[in-house]
Amino acid sequence: CALGSRASRGAVAAMFDTILSYVLYPVSFLTVPNSQYFLPTYIASAFFGVLLLMLIKRRMFGLPQIKRILWPSRLMQHASTRLDVKLFFLGAYYLLLQAVMVGGMTFLSVDATVAALNSLTGFRPSPIGPSWAVTGITMLLVFLAVEFGYWFAHFMMHRIPALWEFHKVHHSAEVLTPITEWRQHPVELALFPILMGLVSSLVQGPMVWYFGATAQVVDPVHANLISMAFWYTTVHLRHTELPIYVSGWMAKLIQTPAHHQVHHSIDPRHYDKNMGYCLSLFDWLFGTLYIPSKDEKLSYGLGHQDTALETAVGSLVAPFGRAFAILAKPLRRRPETKPLPAAE
Repeated sequence: CALGSRASRGAVAAMFDTILSYVLYPVSFLTVPNSQYFLPTYIASAFFGVLLLMLIKRRMFGLPQIKRILWPSRLMQHASTRLDVKLFFLGAYYLLLQAVMVGGMTFLSVDATVAALNSLTGFRPSPIGPSWAVTGITMLLVFLAVEFGYWFAHFMMHRIPALWEFHKVHHSAEVLTPITEWRQHPVELALFPILMGLVSSLVQGPMVWYFGATAQVVDPVHANLISMAFWYTTVHLRHTELPIYVSGWMAKLIQTPAHHQVHHSIDPRHYDKNMGYCLSLFDWLFGTLYIPSKDEKLSYGLGHQDTALETAVGSLVAPFGRAFAILAKPLRRRPETKPLPAAE
């Protein structure tokens, strides 16, 4: 009986630990070093943004001004921000469920690409020894591949009507804060990493196949060092209203906060513009670049009221019905019929 009682208590404790870890997952999600959502990346980005503003304004800021920059009450108290917070928790829980499907996809796809090349060519290159040049080139190519995968997924979200219904959730934000990044529908949260992983594997796979382990993108936390540099500087500033911009050739290369503010603008001139993540390179190459001008006044959101997207439940459910209606519309179209011949 004593052994049975201990086993029962152990099972209850294990179940409690599982439930607790699930409940606390959105917080623990911020403690993963190889993620752009690692809490220190937010802190570093905040101070980087303040530093950039001081350089742009050419003056030092006092603590009260820094506080207003990092915690603007107008934005933090806005109803749009409160919905961002709700969708942050829903999105984090969804990513926990999605981990089995998407987690490790790039690594597995790289292995699959290597196996496919071995099978198709019948040639197994002899791996070379450690090479900083090969590792560095691979890291750069994989970074560019991830950027293109992001741009392409984003482009499809805007140009394919059924997918736009899901992406509209993100664009319904009326103010921009770093947590607006989490204002995404689960369909979008799945599509982006899948495409980014598949595209990057098409680059990293052949490099690993030919050069061996020296072409792996290796670093202390198993993330691309170039991507990490953006995580700790500009990535979290994209969804802010800070007036940080660049001009000239840099505007065609770097995605600044001002670039992404234009992307969220309700001005028709800005529709479907600036779809890059860290870079503006692919926007420039494919004609979706809009270089923001100094002190350009912008308003954010959809440009019209959409009550379904003003609640967390509506933001999750409504896009499915709307996307289905778009996809089913051609099926509901009646076939053309020839008129009956006139009676003689």
